[in-house]
Amino acid sequence: MPVQPDRSTARGWLAQELAGPEYRQSQGSWLARAWSWLWDRLQQVSVPGLGTGWTSVVVVVVLLLALVAVVLLVGGPLRRSARQSPQGPVFDTAPEPSSAHFARADAAAAAGDHTLAVAERFRGLVRALEERALLDVRPGRTAAEIATEAGAWLPDCADALHRAARTFEDVRYGGRPATAGTDDDLREVVRQVGAARPADLGASSGQPA
Repeated sequence: MPVQPDRSTARGWLAQELAGPEYRQSQGSWLARAWSWLWDRLQQVSVPGLGTGWTSVVVVVVLLLALVAVVLLVGGPLRRSARQSPQGPVFDTAPEPSSAHFARADAAAAAGDHTLAVAERFRGLVRALEERALLDVRPGRTAAEIATEAGAWLPDCADALHRAARTFEDVRYGGRPATAGTDDDLREVVRQVGAARPADLGASSGQPA
């Protein structure tokens, strides 16, 4: 039958163990003092219906472990959701006219490949902005950078441009599945941007208004 030591006996055993030379050499006497302090506090914990002693200590430890598990499980998804969308360059091929990108987007959508349709439609949107001289042709820019620059010229479309950029990044680099609705939303952004008139920024920047 296992021995059930009382509080003072258990504390003595613990202090003797932690006072051993292997603990002093590896981690110092502060560990023994810390354990002694923690043991005192745990022994003073009283759980309603259980009183103090070993049973209360076990209950408190189990509750603490459960709390840590909940924090880890919940904190992970929250941290991941707080991260920005994965980013990468919009173009990975030589420059082509916007019409070529839009044609591939329409063909992909008709074939049910909405992931390709979204990527090509956003690329067509960017090329169209470059063809209107609202963006410089500059390889390596991310969708978010493009949305910020184009949004300065087209403030009425800024929100739509950022939404389209997030969609492209989520689908192209984040593995988000695209649907016909995703592509339809991007079509509407393309229409809205195509009909918008740029703000009068040319006087100070030397670029077209």
